[in-house]
Amino acid sequence: MARKRKQADPFEALTWNDLTDWAGSKIVSRGKNYQRNGYVKDLARTPDGNLVAWVDGTERYATRVFFEDDDLESICSCPYWDTCKHAVAVVIEYLKRVENNRRVPKAKKGDDRLELLEDENLDDEPNDDENAMSEDMRQDIDGFLKNKTKAQLIDLIHELTEQYPEMARDLSDRKQLVSGNTKTLVARLRREIRDIGDEPGWQNYWQGQGFTPDYSGIRKKLETLIKTGHADEVLTLGRELIRTGTRQVEESHDQGETAMEIADCMPVIVGALDRSSLDAAEKLLWALDSVLEDQFEVCEAFAEYLCRRHSKSAWHTLADRLLGRLKGLKGTKGADNFSRNYERDRLSDWTIHAMERAGRKDEIIPLCEAEARKTGSFDRLVKRLISAKRYEDAGRWIQEGIRATEKKWPGIAASLRDKLREIRTLEKNWPAVAAIQAEEFVRRPSRQDFIDCQKACGKAKVWPKVRESLLRYLEKGKLPWKEKGWALPESGLDRPDADQRNRFPLIDDLIDIAILEKKPDQVLKWYDQRPKGRFGWYGIDEDAIATAVQAHAPNRAVAIWKNKAERQIAQVKPSAYQEAAKYLRKAAKVMRRGKKSAEWESYLKKLREQHLRKRRLIEILDGLDEKPIVKKRR
Repeated sequence: MARKRKQADPFEALTWNDLTDWAGSKIVSRGKNYQRNGYVKDLARTPDGNLVAWVDGTERYATRVFFEDDDLESICSCPYWDTCKHAVAVVIEYLKRVENNRRVPKAKKGDDRLELLEDENLDDEPNDDENAMSEDMRQDIDGFLKNKTKAQLIDLIHELTEQYPEMARDLSDRKQLVSGNTKTLVARLRREIRDIGDEPGWQNYWQGQGFTPDYSGIRKKLETLIKTGHADEVLTLGRELIRTGTRQVEESHDQGETAMEIADCMPVIVGALDRSSLDAAEKLLWALDSVLEDQFEVCEAFAEYLCRRHSKSAWHTLADRLLGRLKGLKGTKGADNFSRNYERDRLSDWTIHAMERAGRKDEIIPLCEAEARKTGSFDRLVKRLISAKRYEDAGRWIQEGIRATEKKWPGIAASLRDKLREIRTLEKNWPAVAAIQAEEFVRRPSRQDFIDCQKACGKAKVWPKVRESLLRYLEKGKLPWKEKGWALPESGLDRPDADQRNRFPLIDDLIDIAILEKKPDQVLKWYDQRPKGRFGWYGIDEDAIATAVQAHAPNRAVAIWKNKAERQIAQVKPSAYQEAAKYLRKAAKVMRRGKKSAEWESYLKKLREQHLRKRRLIEILDGLDEKPIVKKRR
């Protein structure tokens, strides 16, 4: 939000940066065009200091701009939900008039625009009178109908059903339910589900166009079926809905809106499941099958159902059935078949869930052990063993798991190493924790691993020596544990070799650590040794470097930011100009702090002269001086 200045007219103190913070660069640019083209009409000032105007666009919109709690705010009758170009245009028009000493009239009492905007604002709030009006209308209708004969009521209903075909279908459904003939109704609902599911959802958000299938009518009819005691029929339709809806979501392109429509029907199906004639175990299995078949998170309501309280006997039966399914699963060629392992792991996860609820906890770890070797799910097993405080067994499985997954699934191996570190931490074996962390740093040097190693070595009281060895590794590639007097014991894991793909020194990591340790001289030392690529400094965060050295070497920081900005400007596109402005603002701040404002203004002047034809860039450069938009008074 743009900030309010402490003076008589806060609008006069606004800078271009304030407007950009408030509305964003694109909206400010469009607002400038609207103001420049004379689209702001009948600008006025309200007694409390608000700006109000008509702004021509696709239609004529009423717009009000004001300050509230030191923030610039706006209300507009246009459909845009956030700060709009019309509001920006109003502010700029006002400031141009102030700059040129042109009078801005006061808004008249009862101004149509203010009343229109008040209505717009109320539309967003619940109307407390609507329910009362609805009740009055209902009483009127009751009085009207009571005065009709049966024949007149029948004629009225026929008239309404001709006008509203959905009403005719609803009455027909009610007749079928009363007569007990649900077969025809269920068949028709199945056809309706298939018909709705035939057209994929789609959205073009840029053009405000799209289609989202409407399942609200299906949902209401399913609710009616449940209320009239036909839960089993609803379950049958629910299976059809899940199958058809899943295919439709797969074909849709609407960021999940179709999936949400279908998911909204699922609580109704859950309600039918509760009331169905299935026994308790069958209900759990029905819900679980829906979850296991769900690829798009439309069946989350069934996952919640499976987390409710159900009888132990039902869970016991479900666990046995799922164990049978696991035994019956056929393997596929290739032990690293990801899809097969994922599906099997999901099934075994729910089997474990059922075992827990059935009180069969002694069977869980043996199952995890068997599944670990089949799917590589060592991580799940080790978590269980750690939770049971079986640290020795966990360590053995960690070793086996790392050997089995290191090449195929390095992410699993890394997680298992983390589990061993967790065990050693629980044992408060700090030298071992530090050794594991040091080895991890060598595997994948990073700022976070350096920090973690520092914490562990601090507890083991060996950080200074370990730090020196780790930095030497980054500089020369010499493995720390091969140095004489290495301060840490063996971790119990296979120590990594230096990655042959690395070219030492690892300058990016050395710079990162120098920034972390707030050593700007080291930052510049390694920065100056970085090999320069064809397009500048390749793969390095120059902004972070300039920020780190700005107090130590302000001239270097400014030079880095200027260079980054000029490379952005060379791309000749508005988004790059905005990125350039970010770096130029930082350079300006450092130069002004160093009392080099004149030098900065000279640099900006050269940029303007060099890129005079780039109107969008010039507008952005004009906003860098932090001076109010109102430049002078005539």
